[in-house]
Amino acid sequence: TKKSEISKKFSNFVISGLCFLKMEFIQKYIAPNLSVPGSDKSVVDFAVAPWIASIVLILRVITEASFLPSLRRKFAKAPSPAKTAYAVLDNLWIGLFASLLDILAWYTTITHNENCTPWSASNCFSTWPNLPNNLFQRWFMVLSFAFYLSEMFGTIMGIGTKLSASMWAHHIVTMILIWISYDINLVHMSVMWQALFDISNPILHFAKACDKANTKALNGLKWFLFNLFALLFLVCRVILGLVSILYPSFVVAVHTLPASWLGICWTLEIVLYALQVFWFYKIVQIALKGDKSNKDD
Repeated sequence: TKKSEISKKFSNFVISGLCFLKMEFIQKYIAPNLSVPGSDKSVVDFAVAPWIASIVLILRVITEASFLPSLRRKFAKAPSPAKTAYAVLDNLWIGLFASLLDILAWYTTITHNENCTPWSASNCFSTWPNLPNNLFQRWFMVLSFAFYLSEMFGTIMGIGTKLSASMWAHHIVTMILIWISYDINLVHMSVMWQALFDISNPILHFAKACDKANTKALNGLKWFLFNLFALLFLVCRVILGLVSILYPSFVVAVHTLPASWLGICWTLEIVLYALQVFWFYKIVQIALKGDKSNKDD
């Protein structure tokens, strides 16, 4: 098919390119500093993000080729075995990567974030711009940026997850905030905010995988996961989004950050928070409708 041909050509292109690269070249031009403890932080670090995104897409192509045939057979009695298999695999894929990223985010927040946590958010700005940063923070931000980039590339190229309009908006705003935070040394706040917001993501996609499988045996697990997701979304994104993100940004940061950056950061944070409120409205709608809800919600 046309999609498989595009995927094959893309994979061959990236693999061929990587084969010509020596480790010294990678360290010097693709991922400078990120392999050197104590190195200076620079937005040049994001040069590695497109390569990581490409590798993620290659892994996605390999995963689909390896598991979709057996999943189609497993869901042979479904109205559309191919569509069901793809939806289940897609959500398991996102859930796995989201889990790994959030584990790294919380580990970094608790152990390597200079006490900038959801329960002590004012520390994220207390000694700005002299907050020290480390490779855990930097790698997490670059990996998060790369994963969002992989989903955007994949949507354009027809590989893997297909982003909706609201998710395009979310990814673009989030990536801009990551870039700005990295540039002006708000790394601690960025790591903490992503750890807090992303804790519900894996649970959502595992719940959606159960839903797309459309089997009675998974129905109880589906609703348990969905209700847990809704609770975490409300607490971590809607409530703590106000308490741990917006409040310190508008009340504490105003005494430390220059006005030129405050306006940009405030605008992006408000847009991002508005998306959370919109999504929570959709979550409540789904919860009220139960199994009668639109499967595409």
